[in-house]
Amino acid sequence: MAQRVVFHIGLMKSGTTFIQGRLNANRARLADQGILFPGPSWARHVRAVSDLMQAKNRKPGSWASLTEEINDHPGTAIVSMEYLAPMGGPRIAALRRAFPDTEVRVAVTVRDLGRSVPAMWQEAIKNRRTWEWPEYVRSIETGGDAGDRFWRQQHSARIVRRWASGVGAENVHIVTVPPPGAPGETLWNRFGEVAGITPDSWDEAPRANESLGAASTLVLRELNLATEDLPLAAYKKKVKALGKHVMGKRRREEDPIGFVVPDWLRQESQKIRNQLERSGAPVVGDLDDLQPLDVAGIDPTQVDDRAQRDAAVAALAGALRQVRRIS
Repeated sequence: MAQRVVFHIGLMKSGTTFIQGRLNANRARLADQGILFPGPSWARHVRAVSDLMQAKNRKPGSWASLTEEINDHPGTAIVSMEYLAPMGGPRIAALRRAFPDTEVRVAVTVRDLGRSVPAMWQEAIKNRRTWEWPEYVRSIETGGDAGDRFWRQQHSARIVRRWASGVGAENVHIVTVPPPGAPGETLWNRFGEVAGITPDSWDEAPRANESLGAASTLVLRELNLATEDLPLAAYKKKVKALGKHVMGKRRREEDPIGFVVPDWLRQESQKIRNQLERSGAPVVGDLDDLQPLDVAGIDPTQVDDRAQRDAAVAALAGALRQVRRIS
């Protein structure tokens, strides 16, 4: 029986890829500390959580297989999957029941909303959404499909409250993402404090899920509109893969998506901070880290046609280099 299971539930765009990559790359070193990060790869966590959530394309038995391995482990186990964050009460209860005699600890990594808004917009575009930038920001303020999705994934106080109801507030740990300029290991060390990971020399994982520049994000949005007839599987294999493996590599050649935090978001962020403070959940880091920050870059509405053309040509050239033959 596991002594402890740590569920890293996100939030999305809060350093999850970095944490998952490092855990995945250092499975043997973690094992030396008595910590299980189930493998053979992080994809197993995706399959297990999808099965728990009864997703349409789940692989039945994946959750049972993961819980069986964890329950056979005598130390600490870590599961990391950001789809867990917005999960509802009944599924949280099912998760808790899978480990009846084990300490369940939840790590919620939280980033300031100033940086989260542009990050979540380009992530939405990478996943086939077609919202224009002004439409996206307006929906976060006033409501609508885009805004509802954003808050379901980013309203940390609601997420903490829901998980606290299922596992106890004392077991939900708020891990704040440090502001730019902080030492590079800060987030990892904060997460490690929750997970019980002691310092070591860690192998670095390959970079994954690169953010897109502003021009490439706009080009990908147009591609989403132009390929609406593609089945989802074909979209993921072709268009989404293009964004991930080709367009993401161009990020440093483009202006990033810029964002000046509006007053209404600062006010909402303060409300959320106050709710987190009252939640009873322990904080690792500092809630002051959640002060929303302006993001340097270009407003997507100001990206000129030339920049978008260059991004489109670069994407096409990159794709053609990976195609053996066009017939």
